[in-house]
This record gives sequence, structure tokens and C-alpha cells, in this order.
Amino acid sequence: MGLQHRPIDAAPQAEAGRRAETPAALRGHLALLEENQGETPWCGPASLALATGRSYADAATLLRGIAPTWYPAEGPIVTAYWRDLLGALDQAGIAHAPLALPAPRRSLLRFAREGLAPGWYLVRVTDHFLLLHSHGFGLTTLHDNRHTGVLVSARTHGQRHVTHATRLLGGPLAGA
Repeated sequence: MGLQHRPIDAAPQAEAGRRAETPAALRGHLALLEENQGETPWCGPASLALATGRSYADAATLLRGIAPTWYPAEGPIVTAYWRDLLGALDQAGIAHAPLALPAPRRSLLRFAREGLAPGWYLVRVTDHFLLLHSHGFGLTTLHDNRHTGVLVSARTHGQRHVTHATRLLGGPLAGA
């Protein structure tokens, strides 16, 4: 009556260490770095690319289409605007619901830990755009131009204040 061992199957071994619920459309910051020819991508187009499942270049094109007078026709988009990110989500057909934020502004760490429903969020914190994936119970991971799936902490923008947030209801991340 010894221990029974399961037969070893090559497929589960190949999938070891991968999270089953990670959507195939979600790329990380290293993929965005590669798409941007090795240059660190800027946070606005990077967050939009991750939220829409489009390339970094396509996200910049979306922003240029929303506000052609604000963004250069060529080259990097260094500064993006919240209204333009929301307009690009609308143009891409990704439903979203803005969150009412309390005054005074909360830190990202507090925002993530205090009652954030499970799901994906596009967030603007002081001088930065990012995606949050709330897993529930205060467990939230961050995705941006320098991080992929890291826990929100003081070292990962956690002390910055949340200025705008919208929950992603559609698009490639909504089912994750």
C-alpha cells in the first residue's frame, strides 16, 4: 500500500510555472520593450497596448487618431492624457466603467487593498498610467511599461496617489 504516483505527462511539465488564468493576449513589459526596438516604452501607449491587446505601435496610432493635434505624427508619445486613453478604449470597442474616487486621493496601495472588486482596471496615478488586476481579498498585481504581474507594494508605485480609474468590462482582459 505504497504511495501511488501519477504518470508523468509531457504537457503538464511544459506548462509548469504558468498561470492557467493568464490570458493569451496579455503581454508583459519585456514584449513591449522588444516591440519598441529595445527602448523602454512610455506608460500611456504601453497601458493602452496591454488593455487592448494591440501592439505598442498600434496603441500610439490609436492615440494619434483620437487627438491628432496633441500627439506628434511620428516618434514616441511621451505624454498621454486620460481623456485620450478613454477615447481610444471606446474606439477599440472596449467597454469600461469609471470609478468614483473619494477625496482626498488614496495611495495606490490603499486603493488596491480596500474593497477593489476582482477584475482589470486602467489606472492613472501621479504622473503614470498602469493596469491593475485585482484578484480579490486585497491581492492586486500591476502591469505597466516596467512591471508584469508584480504585487502592488510601496516599491511598485504603491505610494503614488490614484487620480483616475476605470474598470475594463470588455476587451481581451475582461475574461481573465
